[in-house]
Amino acid sequence: MADMRNEKVESTNEISPELQGSVLRGILGSIAGMFVCIMAMLLCGLFQIEKSGMMLQLFAGLVIGWFYRLFHGRRSKMVAYVTVGICTVLASALWVVLLALLPAIGSHVHLTVADWGRLWSMIWELLLLCVGLGLIGFFVTRRSLLAYADWKRAPWHIAYAGGNGALYNLLPEKLPAINPPTHFAVYSRFTPGTHIIVEGSSFRWRRRFRKDLVFSVHDITGVVLGPGNGCNVLYDRNYQVLAKFAGSMEHADLLLLWLLQWNIPIDRAPAEWRSPVESRAEPEAEESSVLQRQFILRLKRSTRIGFAGIGWFLLLIGLALLLVIDFSTLSMVERSAIIIVTLAAMGMSIVYLRMGKVSGVEVDGEQMRVVSRFGRTTEFSVREVSSVSRSMGWIVLYDREFKTLAKIDSYLENLDRLKEYLAFYGIKW
Repeated sequence: MADMRNEKVESTNEISPELQGSVLRGILGSIAGMFVCIMAMLLCGLFQIEKSGMMLQLFAGLVIGWFYRLFHGRRSKMVAYVTVGICTVLASALWVVLLALLPAIGSHVHLTVADWGRLWSMIWELLLLCVGLGLIGFFVTRRSLLAYADWKRAPWHIAYAGGNGALYNLLPEKLPAINPPTHFAVYSRFTPGTHIIVEGSSFRWRRRFRKDLVFSVHDITGVVLGPGNGCNVLYDRNYQVLAKFAGSMEHADLLLLWLLQWNIPIDRAPAEWRSPVESRAEPEAEESSVLQRQFILRLKRSTRIGFAGIGWFLLLIGLALLLVIDFSTLSMVERSAIIIVTLAAMGMSIVYLRMGKVSGVEVDGEQMRVVSRFGRTTEFSVREVSSVSRSMGWIVLYDREFKTLAKIDSYLENLDRLKEYLAFYGIKW
């Protein structure tokens, strides 16, 4: 069964034509979303709440991306980013222009050359701020668009989407020692609504306010285990999400055991997870050593909280500058300075919020994947590493020519595990 499943996964190299989408439909959807955003922001201007309209630009990318998906745009990361990004910038820029021209158009007053000069001066002053807010909002809210466009990685994007609390997806250290029953349910311990029913080889995902999704275990291609604040995702051969559940749900351990016994590939499954039949047999020494060389190291919880605190602090400063300061009473130099400081603070807030999520090390057998604080990914084999040194805040890996392979953050948790892993290959620090 496992061989047949692996062959099915390997044969799925391209997405099916009906799910591929169209570039033209994506452009039309993005333009429709752009006009919806412009109208909403202009309404804020008509009701004399321009600052609220300015804040809406942070969500323009989210709305335009939703229309891109609604119109079934091309499922390509580059096409989606370019299309939605350009429409987001245009929405921010056109809103500023229309907001400035609206009083002149509505009053039917003939404007002099000096009036037009002052008008365009005001437009150019706000243009940088509005476009910057639109791009920042697009970057922050791009998760759903990324899951749609980067279809082969969609289950991973969804599983690693945070916001559910650090203990929401706390996975069990070991699976139950008895076989799961033929019929059981997985549900939240605290809130009603979404739950999963397993009966034999059938699977029913009951979602609140949405139609139930029913499928067979043979439709499941794999499982992605998310972090503590994410979720676990079941996906099919087209990388479409079949169901989501969390480790904090009742009987989630039974579901994980059920998936393991059906030979469903579980990405980054802990080495301690065994079915009752497997746990009775003594694993071979070589197999055990391979399994122990599959782990993920992330930043310490205190470090992640520190980066998140700095990020939210800078974001609040940027928003406060926009909401509290009255730009009409300031000179052009003062307005320009505040705009630059605001964009810098909000840009740095995104950097700090991202640092705590992406930085880490993934080990799979002899392959290592190191992600820096800024999201730069380096992949290589452990056999390429010849030496290790420690510097201020970093653990540096060198190749045989003493060139830097990767820099590992020294604030990662369980660094002793990485040290033992490298020592297994004769690499010491």
